[in-house]
Amino acid sequence: MSDRLQFVEKIGVGGMSSVWKAYDNANGRYVAVKILDKDLSGDDANVKAFLSEEKIMSEIRHPGIVQAYYIGKSGDTWYLVMEYVDGYTFADLLRRKQHVDEQDCLLICESVASALDYAWNDHGIVHCDIKPENIMINTQGEVKLTDLGISCRFGNREAGDVNVPDHVLGTPAYISPEQVYGDVELDCRADIYSLAATIFHLATGRVLFPGLDNEETMRAHCAPEKQARDPRTYRPELSEGFCQLLEAMLVKDREYRVSSWSNVFQMCQDVESGAKFKPRAADAASSIKLLS
Repeated sequence: MSDRLQFVEKIGVGGMSSVWKAYDNANGRYVAVKILDKDLSGDDANVKAFLSEEKIMSEIRHPGIVQAYYIGKSGDTWYLVMEYVDGYTFADLLRRKQHVDEQDCLLICESVASALDYAWNDHGIVHCDIKPENIMINTQGEVKLTDLGISCRFGNREAGDVNVPDHVLGTPAYISPEQVYGDVELDCRADIYSLAATIFHLATGRVLFPGLDNEETMRAHCAPEKQARDPRTYRPELSEGFCQLLEAMLVKDREYRVSSWSNVFQMCQDVESGAKFKPRAADAASSIKLLS
């Protein structure tokens, strides 16, 4: 590995890589170093995906998205040097606290909406894997979105270009129905669904469809008759407006789902002001069923 990097400790492990905290002697700062597993470094497809992540992250400049600095190779091992976030993920917080208060959930939702509004409108980026493990908070209370490892860039949307992934992208507990079907080009609405599934988990301490294996969970996201309980079943103190927000973001048919990040942000602001929303369309089944 480069002499400029002084490794401190391992801070994360994923399916394809490990992440280390290191000190970058050249720039005098702590960084996070994502190292592609050695047994995957010889696979062209894995290396291509790793390089693609660096390209996307290096182009994005937003305070709510972890930035990539540079990519390197030591022997046969590829590594990505990124911004170090001194903090923890919301998955870590869930393990300690079991749930997150509504006001904090709204802050998370607004922060991610702002970051992904920029990523989508300026770069055509769909994250594809929004979940508690990929949302962090630093010691200053700033929310940071990380891990664009399976994110997708979509081209000239106005010209009607279609870029359909050839395999399922995402994590089953939070995946949108269109990611499961895999027959349409994804857009920001896929991330809107996944963020709502994530916020449901944070607010209630439970995933939408607990106790199911991965295949059953993905089917549940798609089936109109499969609906999770009203979040107030678990946390009675949650407001009606907050639950209506999640219901609208979790509509299974994306044609009836909240359609833009600016709408998500505004709805969060409205909930904070005590607003309630009109009932959704009768044929727009959501992945949660609100109490009447």
